[in-house]
Amino acid sequence: MAANEGKSQSDFAGVVKWIVLGVITITVLFLFKGEISRFLNKAETVKIGALEIKTAQTVLGTVSVSNETVNSSKVIGEGIQGNTYVNRNSKFQITWPEGNGWNASETIGKTLLQQFGSPSTVDVPLVVMKSEMAGNFRPNINVVVETIGSMSASDYINRTAQTLQQLGWQVVTKDIDEATQGGFVSFYSTTSTFKVYQFQRIVVANGKGYVITASQLPPEDSLSQQLKAELLSILNSFRIIV
Repeated sequence: MAANEGKSQSDFAGVVKWIVLGVITITVLFLFKGEISRFLNKAETVKIGALEIKTAQTVLGTVSVSNETVNSSKVIGEGIQGNTYVNRNSKFQITWPEGNGWNASETIGKTLLQQFGSPSTVDVPLVVMKSEMAGNFRPNINVVVETIGSMSASDYINRTAQTLQQLGWQVVTKDIDEATQGGFVSFYSTTSTFKVYQFQRIVVANGKGYVITASQLPPEDSLSQQLKAELLSILNSFRIIV
């Protein structure tokens, strides 16, 4: 993903490659081939009070495409607080299910940044992980924040999708809400034995690109259905602090 508007396409591809190859260690989703047929390629707009929120249908359920905000006067504290994380520096808030075995970490992302030699424009301030394993994998959500300057959500998401395809990934859905500078992208790897899927809610605000990635969908069973609802609730809870 682009570090800033003045970056060259090669620099842009390098950053995307880091996010895909580096953060994938905690973001991969292994699904059966049949899952692909369950995607719907059409977003919808729903009214919530006076607001129009664009949504998209995914295997997780109905995900918000629009950038949703919360007033700073309603935000309490800083950092991890129970099942809520507040980052006033990067201006966002996110929550996860309380008492269901989800745990948040502010250090896992920093460790990855050091291991993969990420650019200074990229940060991974939070990783939320399920304590219970699903098969051989641990369900998680992570937040990547990247400085992108004046780039629009449309440019950011479209260039990201283009670069992903150049790197051998198949983009399944790409929805953009120009009015609120939000979006949603899903894609999968074409190079592994199992298809590796990622679901990303994307927001552009404050000169930054925020990428919230849901990971780990186990085989279809009762645990799977529970996790779908929980991952969806975390994705949809993301708010920009204004």
